[in-house]
Amino acid sequence: MTHHASPRFRVAEALAGLRHPGPPPPGLLGVAAVSLVSSSVVLSVIIWLGHAWHGDSHHFLREWQPGTYLSALILVASGVLCWTISRSLAGARFSRFWRTTALLFVWLALDDLFLIHETVDWWIHRLLGANPRHPITTHLDDLIVAAYAGGLAVWLAYRYRADLAPLRWMVLILSAGAALFAAMVFFDLFNWNKTGEETLKVLAGTVIFIGFYAARLQLKPRTR
Repeated sequence: MTHHASPRFRVAEALAGLRHPGPPPPGLLGVAAVSLVSSSVVLSVIIWLGHAWHGDSHHFLREWQPGTYLSALILVASGVLCWTISRSLAGARFSRFWRTTALLFVWLALDDLFLIHETVDWWIHRLLGANPRHPITTHLDDLIVAAYAGGLAVWLAYRYRADLAPLRWMVLILSAGAALFAAMVFFDLFNWNKTGEETLKVLAGTVIFIGFYAARLQLKPRTR
């Protein structure tokens, strides 16, 4: 097929190539290792301190505790990285994807810090005269954040699919991050384990940051 192939064909071809993405961009494995080890060590210390000092491994993972700040820091780092990519692509249509993604991740960090979706949940229950502790609607806040974050991510991925598909390493890594995020939502919805839920949230954020860094490395030749 020549370079006149339709965008749909190019996307299908690129996605098929995910089975053989080629060697990772230089520097990616090092950043991935440092990021995962760092977040895992900090998270482990937070969990251990909660268990040792309070007999509750989840203690320092609650709102306004070190675990929240760690999660927010990772989200902000992802937002800053996406904004950097958008600036390197200034003038290109693809830069809008990165600007929007940057704003989304900064918003998610603010949401995490200031409990925005929990507040929305509370107001919805109040307006409807419902009990916020009702077993059916008690996790409405989780569905709110999953809906707008996941929904916007899917819409952006579809809208810019032709630009994203060639970024094979980013797509692969973000798929792993999305799987961790989905697992975190299920842990939250079914109250399986609060410590496990927060652990998955931090790991998902770290993996997503690595995915964006892979895109930064893969897009470098285009910015010269």
